[in-house]
Amino acid sequence: MSENPEGPAAELASEVRHRTANTLQLLATLARMRGQKASDAELRRQMIWMAEAIGAVGSLERRRTPEGIDFSGYIDEMAPVWRRRQGGQAVDVAVRLEPIHIRDQAASTLALILNELMANALTHGLQGAAVRRISIDLARTGDGARLSVTDSGPGLRADQPDSRERFGLWLARSLTAQVSGQLVLLPAPAGGLTAQLDFKL
Repeated sequence: MSENPEGPAAELASEVRHRTANTLQLLATLARMRGQKASDAELRRQMIWMAEAIGAVGSLERRRTPEGIDFSGYIDEMAPVWRRRQGGQAVDVAVRLEPIHIRDQAASTLALILNELMANALTHGLQGAAVRRISIDLARTGDGARLSVTDSGPGLRADQPDSRERFGLWLARSLTAQVSGQLVLLPAPAGGLTAQLDFKL
């Protein structure tokens, strides 16, 4: 019986992915620990932000396949992480995902965008909400896909439409051009806010 020539190569690729993911997670942990020990509030915030960004990209490595990054699987894996970010406050993170694979560079950019949208929803989108719920939807739309993050909070104030336009959303908008996408903020049907990103596959 002849050996499968792809066997060793696939095993090596899997090992490289595993090591890369572990290295990035270690860097994320170190950044978070440094941030937690920082006496300056702004430095602490920035280091924890960096830790979350590195962790988001690192988690992609476990979802790499010959077809690209399994982005639906990545979101499903990250949902429990986002639930824990509220420091003991109950929050329901619901996901509705179509199976979608995305090329490497676009997947990294999308992971950073989604991380910022979730941080914005967790920090600002649940203030005063009777039901603390965030929904993440990923679905195909013709030759592209739509990623939506919907919170159950107060939404945008009519007298202050840019009240949620903080650094995270500014960064998300800046990254959107890299995936030939369009990011808009919309009132959610049941109240709250939807950040809707349409992008090409």
